[in-house]
Amino acid sequence: MARPNRPTSTFGIIACTALAVVLSGCSGQDDVTPAASPTTSVSASASPTPTNPAKAAKQERIADALRRYEEYRDIDEKHQKAGTNGYDDVALYLGHPDIHSNEEMKWDFIVEHGYKLVGDIKPIASVIDSEYDGDPLADTISGHRVRLRLCIDSTGFDIVDPDGKVLPNERQGRYVREVVMQGQPSELWTINETTSTKKEC
Repeated sequence: MARPNRPTSTFGIIACTALAVVLSGCSGQDDVTPAASPTTSVSASASPTPTNPAKAAKQERIADALRRYEEYRDIDEKHQKAGTNGYDDVALYLGHPDIHSNEEMKWDFIVEHGYKLVGDIKPIASVIDSEYDGDPLADTISGHRVRLRLCIDSTGFDIVDPDGKVLPNERQGRYVREVVMQGQPSELWTINETTSTKKEC
């Protein structure tokens, strides 16, 4: 597939990689101003099944979108541990052209500098909040969106250079990541937006 044009500024993506915020991609968007964040989570998959058909369908589709994002994280982790370029494998999980461009630059940067992930990327700690844009009873998810606010625990791994030196990581803790998943005509969810915030969770 043809790869989109690269953005003119690479500072955001390089900073994300160098600071080990590569566990779930980097959108190049600015961090959100720090603010208090709720610690009580609502899991899309753990909530009781509602009796209302629309609510039940909404929960199921939110859970599907979350699973797709978790699959992306697993592939991302595998390649970072190996130090191999994971762009082609994660491309099927990406929607917006900016996400494609940023991911391509991220992987090129990782391979060029010989960075590897040591340890394990922890599962998503919790789903703080979720929203569904679209009719959950529609026959297709195409054009629909799922907005997720996720609590990410980044304490289980380090990023090291070829000499084994650990790169500094300003997010060595738990923080909020905001993700927008887009429904495609293929009936698969793709990552349309992702923003790493400075909010603790």
